[in-house]
Amino acid sequence: MRVAAGLIAALILLAPAATGAAQDAAPTPVEAWPLAKVQRLGQALYDQDIAAARGTDALLARFNGQPPPGLAGWIVVGEGRNQTVRFLAGEGDGLRAAWDIPVRNGRAGAVVEATDSVLPPDQQAMFRARTTAAGAIGPLRCTPRYNAVVLDDPDSDGWLVWLLASTNQSNQLILTGHYRFRISADGTQVLRRDQLSATCIIQTVDPAQGQLAGLTVSHIVSPQPVETHVFTSLLYRLPVYVVAGDKLYGVEGARIREVRR
Repeated sequence: MRVAAGLIAALILLAPAATGAAQDAAPTPVEAWPLAKVQRLGQALYDQDIAAARGTDALLARFNGQPPPGLAGWIVVGEGRNQTVRFLAGEGDGLRAAWDIPVRNGRAGAVVEATDSVLPPDQQAMFRARTTAAGAIGPLRCTPRYNAVVLDDPDSDGWLVWLLASTNQSNQLILTGHYRFRISADGTQVLRRDQLSATCIIQTVDPAQGQLAGLTVSHIVSPQPVETHVFTSLLYRLPVYVVAGDKLYGVEGARIREVRR
């Protein structure tokens, strides 16, 4: 979606006020990535988050709206629009696969009991990586609800874990407040923790004020957009305009472009 410069200025100046939380006195710069990697991993974030949501809905529907007894969590295996949500039971060394739900193109299939309950070593490490990151998030800054996404680190044999601020309020859009972690290959060590924004921004939407044409955020912890801006644009199906340094970027789904002023 291309937007004229005049409309961009209107979005910056006239968009409904967002809710901000405490800002760090000295924001710590995050690890910056090439835009091609930001776009690719932002799409992967969205794909896995949607798969987990659809799989969770299907599992709850199967068990009359309640989590099944012994549920320990889940992991998502596969890539793109062809993924499987594995719901786990037990704990510690007794952790096992209990239910598998395929998600194809954003739609969940039937809930099936796992035919092989033994988790492969890489899936055990994947779940540990998620748990390790959750234990290292620190005081919750923006929301009491965070969703986890775990992906292979394309630059090492370890894991990338995101803890994504979320809400169950339909009139709220979470724009910032997310975290990224590098986790060791065995899932036990935090190698790097990046707080991907300096502030918490929650956009409250009032349907009476009309439909939003886009979202705008200032970004000061890296010189260009990060993958959670791509995730946000895909999630809310809106362009996100990111002011970073002296540049303005348009994040339109999984595409990032510099907006010439």
